[in-house]
Amino acid sequence: MKYLKILVGVLLFFGAISFKHPFFVTVTEVEYSTKSKELGMSIKVYPDDLEETLRKFNGKKYDVIQGDKKQVNLVLEQYFKKHLSIKLNGINKPYQFLGYEIDKESVWIYCNISNQAGVKSIEVSSDIMYEYRPEQTNIIHIKLDEKRESFRLTSPNTKAILKK
Repeated sequence: MKYLKILVGVLLFFGAISFKHPFFVTVTEVEYSTKSKELGMSIKVYPDDLEETLRKFNGKKYDVIQGDKKQVNLVLEQYFKKHLSIKLNGINKPYQFLGYEIDKESVWIYCNISNQAGVKSIEVSSDIMYEYRPEQTNIIHIKLDEKRESFRLTSPNTKAILKK
């Protein structure tokens, strides 16, 4: 039943075709590989929600599609470092913010953590856009080598944990 709810949420997210949408969701993919010793992370959001979230975050208006990408990258990095954290084996790990790209009607944000050997657990803490919309849903997919689990977070819940 848990997976059915997550699947429905993801389908609704990708099925929306209008600029204004009736639900508020992000999808975060976190994947760690023992072979590469690297954790990759991508976050998918709606541009209009992201722009409003950034406006509330620091009081300035941003256009993530046609605005100054360098300026948007700076505020995105500040926002995500405040609202998204990663623990590997119970230890908080800083991640590198790589940037963002526009993909049709969504924005993909990319981050990574390099040189991490012996990872047995991944904890994602996310309150992305909770201050923008109380009904915000954050879907988190975590893959730790071959083990994969999905989580549906709504305020005030912020943690998703996968252990080997």
